[in-house]
Amino acid sequence: MKVVTPFFKALIVLIFLGVFLSCKKESTRWETEWVVPFVTDTLDLYKLHNDSTLDNFSSSNYLVNLERELLDVSLNDFFFIPDTTISQTFSPTIGIGSVPPGFTFYNEVEAHELSIPDAQLKKIIVSQGKIELKVFNPIETSAFYTIKMPGAVKDGATLEYTFFIDAGTTDNPAVANEEVVLDGYHIDLRGEDISGSVNISGFNILQTSLSIMSDPNGEAVGISTSDVFEVEAKIQNLSISYAQGYFGEQAFSDTSFFEVPILNQIIAGNIDLDEIPIDIEISNGTKIPFSAKISLLENTNYLSETLSLSSTLINSSQLIAPATGAWSSLNPSNHLISFNNTNSNITNYFENLGHTHKLGFEVRMNPFGFNTGSYNEIFPNSRLKLKLKSQFPLGLQSNGLMFSDTVDVNFNPQIVDDLITANHVVLDVAVVNTFPISGKFHLEFLDENGVILHELNNIETIESSLFGTMDSQENLMKMESYINVLIDNKILSDLNIVNRMVLKTELNTTDGVIQSIPSNAYLFFKSFLKVNTTNSIE
Repeated sequence: MKVVTPFFKALIVLIFLGVFLSCKKESTRWETEWVVPFVTDTLDLYKLHNDSTLDNFSSSNYLVNLERELLDVSLNDFFFIPDTTISQTFSPTIGIGSVPPGFTFYNEVEAHELSIPDAQLKKIIVSQGKIELKVFNPIETSAFYTIKMPGAVKDGATLEYTFFIDAGTTDNPAVANEEVVLDGYHIDLRGEDISGSVNISGFNILQTSLSIMSDPNGEAVGISTSDVFEVEAKIQNLSISYAQGYFGEQAFSDTSFFEVPILNQIIAGNIDLDEIPIDIEISNGTKIPFSAKISLLENTNYLSETLSLSSTLINSSQLIAPATGAWSSLNPSNHLISFNNTNSNITNYFENLGHTHKLGFEVRMNPFGFNTGSYNEIFPNSRLKLKLKSQFPLGLQSNGLMFSDTVDVNFNPQIVDDLITANHVVLDVAVVNTFPISGKFHLEFLDENGVILHELNNIETIESSLFGTMDSQENLMKMESYINVLIDNKILSDLNIVNRMVLKTELNTTDGVIQSIPSNAYLFFKSFLKVNTTNSIE
């Protein structure tokens, strides 16, 4: 008895097929269907948490907890001391005659008024700045020039700088240049009265002292009335971390823009909302009274329609009290300008679905003028801030609200070849929806010029979770949907020239009902490509 091995069995089958096929005039064809996993994902709102927009910890439903910083400035951002040049000169009224080596023949203090528009400063601490010194020596011996700034103290020491300058002549004085860094200096700008005491009513006064001593190792020289000794000081790039005095009635106004990017993708529809309150919080960390007003608040939507907030609070000045305390104990003063349905059209404002918002504001320092007194103060941690804040339950009624999102695509050539030769391709999607919102979809295929090649607008609806059942473990209503999207040969044949895809999503809720969004809501989907092909043996 002979044993037929698997090899001989396969050979017999092949011989049989060869004989059978050699007798046929047409090729043999058969269809195959294969399934390829496509995309599996879970969509939720967690990506918005880091943006301080949504809060799902305070209740079973989402809360919108919106906070946007519109302004955060220190006084240096709109109050500054301009660059100032001061000079101190000495020229004897009578000839001094021969001056021996090492003789101090000039030692005087002068007061200089700083040009600080609309401000009367008494004390400052310099955070950054410098003095460019230029010294002229007209005598025929070298000399030591000592520059002091009485009232300018750092670490307990008065600012003092001594430097050496070569000999010069009356017609061609020697010149020396030096730079003095002012960072960290405490400067008293009150000056002195006639008794030599601090002038408590003084302001914007910078004192300098110049002392000139001939070189101890030099020669005796004569000094005439035509000799001019001069120090020129350029105070540059001065910024302050602390100041006391009266800072004037300066005003600071600006227009701030902020966006809600996702609303820029809306192309149709509208929503209904419950009341949405909004607060403009002003925090004053300076010991200066301010007034503030909101001059404009408007938004522009996808139809280029602009809606302005209407309220008696618009263009109404609000008094902002000074901060209290000092240095590490500084306690900012906070003031709220609150908009709600009783004093504005705030809900209509948000229902306009504006993606770009424009806020105009003005803050005015010392609105009552010098009646405030001369004890305005700012500290290193003093800030003036404006914030937009709002908190409300996330709930809406959506009426045909449609979003559009464009995605660049570049199909793999091998995949394109395989799909083009397919009879048809079906995209199967299984969805679990826990949002109380239904979704309809529309898909467009575009070429590189933006021309729509094909459209799929018969895609089945993802149903709202309200039509599903309760999952007691997750405490969520769930609705399962199954979607089959046929991608026919016309679309498949153009895949190689498809450059972009546009997905349009229409969102709807139950008519007349504003739906709250569960704090753990999600949309889960799993998709497959089912490809049908025809195979043949010639």
